[in-house]
Amino acid sequence: MAHTDKLKNLMVIITDTFGRIYRPGGSLQDSLQYLINWVGDKNALIGATVISLLLCLVSFSLFAFFFACVFSVFTTAIVFIIAKLVFYKPIEYSIELEDENTILSFVKDIHINGESEVVVHSQPGYGKNKNTYVVLQLSNSVSILDCRNITSVTDKSYRDIEIKFYHPAENDYSIDASSNEGEVTFEVLQQNDEQCRVKFFTPIRNNVRLNFVPSLKPTT
Repeated sequence: MAHTDKLKNLMVIITDTFGRIYRPGGSLQDSLQYLINWVGDKNALIGATVISLLLCLVSFSLFAFFFACVFSVFTTAIVFIIAKLVFYKPIEYSIELEDENTILSFVKDIHINGESEVVVHSQPGYGKNKNTYVVLQLSNSVSILDCRNITSVTDKSYRDIEIKFYHPAENDYSIDASSNEGEVTFEVLQQNDEQCRVKFFTPIRNNVRLNFVPSLKPTT
């Protein structure tokens, strides 16, 4: 049973890794852009690809087929990781929200394992409307389209999103997910007044709104 669970976890890691390169509704250009972002430089990606192909050709000419396949996969991973360690730099953005004089600034930091984080440096309109919600774009890479009372969103994996609150949420709250594209199926992995962690199931919707709704307290 333990070996079966390990195999299932390994398959999830593999599918999530390929899911980052190609997400539902994405294009070849999106996949190439993700690889460029992951390495950090277009020329570095081209160089890593050329070196990997040369090593693969050499391995198939020197070794048996099975060993050549294993060697090719291993060396390709090493070459791309080295390229990333040398050339990658976080990407910075600034976006205006809702025509207000506030800025949503964030750094998209894609690590070796693919994890990325969006850090919110300002809260548009917070105080006028204290509802806690976030509107996410999940295709290709995670983006915040709108939010209230959110300080960061971390893309832990293709389907696993961690959200931290600017001000503590109510201890007892429910999470509602909706999309104009259809029903959103998800599981809450972690939930407290400081943060929550949500795992989405297929089909992954492009745009998803998460509402954090305080539960009604019984009146005395």
